[in-house]
Amino acid sequence: MKRGFVKTENFKRLAEAQKMVEQRGAREASLVLVQGHYGIGKSELTERWAADSGWVFVRAKSTWTKRAMLDELAERMGLAKTGRNTEVQSRIIGKLAVEMVPMIIDEADFLVGSTASLLELIRDITDLTGTMCFLVGMEHFPMKVARFGHIASRVAKVVELKPISLADVKATVAAKAEIQIADEVLPEMLRQAEGRMRLLLNAIANIEAWADANGWDKVTLDHIKGRPLCPEFTGKQLGRKHGGAQ
Repeated sequence: MKRGFVKTENFKRLAEAQKMVEQRGAREASLVLVQGHYGIGKSELTERWAADSGWVFVRAKSTWTKRAMLDELAERMGLAKTGRNTEVQSRIIGKLAVEMVPMIIDEADFLVGSTASLLELIRDITDLTGTMCFLVGMEHFPMKVARFGHIASRVAKVVELKPISLADVKATVAAKAEIQIADEVLPEMLRQAEGRMRLLLNAIANIEAWADANGWDKVTLDHIKGRPLCPEFTGKQLGRKHGGAQ
């Protein structure tokens, strides 16, 4: 499979949110909440977008403390991690205030716990710099943030990423597949991927492997008829293997 970034319809939704926040009135309203079901490609999309744009991208961890988050942000920005929390935070604020580079924090559900301490740390950074911060989480992530009014008031936009479309499948196959896949195959790929980019990429990889093994120059619907293109592990499979649920 070829390397490359596919500008899907979800990418367009993020780009539109960026433009809207850049034109905002209140400087402190710089947070964008990105929500979406698992597997639709949130992480790959936002990480590649950050890399192409020169933005700061980090992935939140379940073990994050304030210090762990500051250290990871500082490392991504090429800053020293020595000193107290306030010193590391000041370096981050100083760099962002000058360069105005947006941040993207993936797996942002880990930022929301019994308190909003990690979100408050992000709020302090964005309030003082005016830089945008995209917080990427699962479909219920905005509801978790809404529990904390002083953070929710900084949210400029909520972006819901949607399952991939047939147009996305066509664009992804054109950008990623190393063999020719007929247009008639694309609806079946979309059906089996169930709207999830992760499964679509698995389907492309499997089709490429079959084409290579069988010497196919172009894959048609007849080639893949009856084949599972992107089987996904589920607990139901274990039940079938062991004679059903007990």
